[in-house]
Amino acid sequence: MTDWTDSTLTTWGRSRYARSAVIAPDSEAGLLEAVRGSHARGAITYGGGRCYGDAALDDGGQTILTRNLNRILSFDSVSGETVCEAGVDFAALLKRFLPEGFCFPVSAATASVTVGGAFANDIHSKNHCAVGSFGHHVQWIDLMLASGDVVRASRNENADIFQASLGGIGLTGTVLRVCFRMLRVPSGAADATYQRIANVDDMIDTIEAARSTHDFIFGWVDAMARGDKMGRGVLELGRYAPDEDGVAPPPPIKPIRIQPPSAFLHPIVLKAITNRRFNAVPPEGQSARVGLGPFFFALDSMPGFNRIYGRRGFYSIHTGFPRETQRDGIRKVMEALTAVRAGSFAAVIKPMRGPGDGLLSFPMDGMAYAIDLPRRSGVEELHRNIERIVLDHGGRLYVAKDALMQADSFAQMFPKLDAFREILAKIDPDARFQSDMSRRLKIYPEAARH
Repeated sequence: MTDWTDSTLTTWGRSRYARSAVIAPDSEAGLLEAVRGSHARGAITYGGGRCYGDAALDDGGQTILTRNLNRILSFDSVSGETVCEAGVDFAALLKRFLPEGFCFPVSAATASVTVGGAFANDIHSKNHCAVGSFGHHVQWIDLMLASGDVVRASRNENADIFQASLGGIGLTGTVLRVCFRMLRVPSGAADATYQRIANVDDMIDTIEAARSTHDFIFGWVDAMARGDKMGRGVLELGRYAPDEDGVAPPPPIKPIRIQPPSAFLHPIVLKAITNRRFNAVPPEGQSARVGLGPFFFALDSMPGFNRIYGRRGFYSIHTGFPRETQRDGIRKVMEALTAVRAGSFAAVIKPMRGPGDGLLSFPMDGMAYAIDLPRRSGVEELHRNIERIVLDHGGRLYVAKDALMQADSFAQMFPKLDAFREILAKIDPDARFQSDMSRRLKIYPEAARH
């Protein structure tokens, strides 16, 4: 194995950077050497780099890259049970298994996310109402602890470690292997419909009506719309297609190679762009049969999309509200955004069916609303305002997207945090696994933070 080398890392939001010593082991023995070679500042694991904030960054510390731990180890074509290393990404899963009639149960919006990252953040997708989050499909993991010991954790064996690691943002150790079930699908396509939605109430009502009838539910929201049009957008409803006849050609790949000037993010320009997107769907709606790759991974048709917010990067504010407060909570978040003319290309809404199995899992029975905002003056204050709205409505923020949440808000949003801390104290008493996020959110007691 090669030695540690100095590197500057960032994540998808490009709002946070870390100068860190990095290493990329390609075997369990190499990972053991890396874990034992980490110093007192701590180490964190870095997969596909698609977290938005600082969950996988460790400024001044050490970072273990999983890009070389990328082997698919076994597959049962009857049950769909798959075992792979943590560095396998969703592009590899789709390429390997879709020809055999299987697909991953849950994905992120980009195929570059790794299986280890999907587990460590308990990702959810636009099919959460149908299948839950990624962790619901995981049978077991092999986890290397700070001691170098490898433990198998599942719902029946080392269950406390499994619950802490699922959604535990890499703080319990480095995931070596994941066993999960792929889904048998009828084809490599989805049948999708797209319809205009007039405002936030219409959006929520239409989503609620579709919960039990569609596999996929996903709303794009025009973040520039105000007044009685606030919350308008386009709702995508989908099901797996019975075959691939008439599949639309994939969209052309349009890389974003430059960082546009700040004038590109002026509200007038943003409004013109969001108007165009809204009006691209005819009033009567439209339908299409879409290949599963483009259907799941819309962002991948625009490589470098994160450059569009400029050199300072952007923040993502990903809120979740329980069903009883979702309407008022989402409305108040939208009002807070429009009051300061905080526009965006990317604002989305989707339903959630219930909680994840991890102690720090984000999902709940309710609805999620997320928006990406360019990093500029006033956004931090806006984020604090939205934090208060979320807390007042019994909701939470998604740590996989977070870069700004305050420690006291985090503790209130995740009531199982103390149980998580107890498990960390048992398996990593010296806090060898930590990150910029874990220090910002004060997950470890002050005496253990380096």
